[in-house]
Amino acid sequence: MEEDLTPSRGRPVPESGDDELPWDESFQRKEEREPSSSHHPPKGHSPAKGEEKPDPTSLAWQMGMMAAGIRSSISRVLATGEGTIAADLRGAFGHILTNQHLETIVLGVLAAAYVLSGVYVVNPGEEAVVRRFGQVIDRRVGEGLRYRLPWPIEQADKVNVSQIRREGIGVTIPDHPTDIHPPEDVQILTGDENIINAKVVVQYRVKDPADYLFKIAYSADPLIRNAVKDALVTLGGRTNVDDLLTTGRPELQQALEGYTQKMLDQYESGLQVVNISLQEVNPPKEVADAFRDVASAREDRAKAINDAQGYQNSIVPEARGKAQRAIREAEGYKADVTNRAKGEAKRFEDTFTEYERSLQASAEDVTRYRLYVEAMEKILPKVKKYVVDPGENGEKVNLRILEQR
Repeated sequence: MEEDLTPSRGRPVPESGDDELPWDESFQRKEEREPSSSHHPPKGHSPAKGEEKPDPTSLAWQMGMMAAGIRSSISRVLATGEGTIAADLRGAFGHILTNQHLETIVLGVLAAAYVLSGVYVVNPGEEAVVRRFGQVIDRRVGEGLRYRLPWPIEQADKVNVSQIRREGIGVTIPDHPTDIHPPEDVQILTGDENIINAKVVVQYRVKDPADYLFKIAYSADPLIRNAVKDALVTLGGRTNVDDLLTTGRPELQQALEGYTQKMLDQYESGLQVVNISLQEVNPPKEVADAFRDVASAREDRAKAINDAQGYQNSIVPEARGKAQRAIREAEGYKADVTNRAKGEAKRFEDTFTEYERSLQASAEDVTRYRLYVEAMEKILPKVKKYVVDPGENGEKVNLRILEQR
């Protein structure tokens, strides 16, 4: 069979009959003569007894109608398209392929692309939530290459669960550059009826992707702010202002983390508090001077107490040392006096015993004389001595007259 190329179309022209028409027009006329029975059933046709009627609401019926519509659209494009991809395909493969072959190929490619559209990747640090017709069927899908049924049957929503997010209360956070409202401090009414302004930074992350996506509708930041504010107001009302401004802040931060996490769990938010930091805790500007005066007085009081304790720590050990030294000296003096007294008593007893023995041995009082001599030996070196002549008459001499001279 000989073939000519029509200059305007660039494809072979059949010789006779319907084949004398161009390829696309011949196909169109054939379709007009033989309408598809799949789209238009014969008149008078009714389902046989026992034949189940198709349910227009079923998934299988809807998918079948969608496939039939796609096939019909491809057939029309292949039959009538000029200057399109269909025309290029006909020009390239029209001499070896029919419209039916091209239709089958295109349908196969589209079906493969549709099936492969269910492949997705969960990156490191992420988890995915798979839904089937909106119903969650897998709450936590780990990282890696995964597959789900193509849309619209199933969908996969990915969430970064390793990212540490931040939210500020009274503080501008660099993570939120689009915030147009100035940050507002949280006012706390303390347990002793004082007002304190607080600035807080909260760090949190997603711990349950499904709850995070579908329970709080992507509005995590407002929920975090409101939960922390409620915790501050509640716990701050149980604390004194002095503790908030000084040493009680670490304990308050720890209590805030537990209270806020409890509230988030009650809301099923899927969020986990990592850290809550009290950046600033200050009194209002109107009473800041009075608070500073009170704080200054407390500092002076603390300084005076510290100075007194330092003096006490230095003087008490010294006094204790002196007391111990005096006690030891007194104990030594006591022992010395006691020993001397005992020695003198012993010597007196010995002397008395010797005195009695000498009286019994002789009539003269030798012991008394010896004691007299010993006493004079001790006394005479310390006094002035006068030697006088008693004279012929043996009269006594008045030594006072000699002493006055």
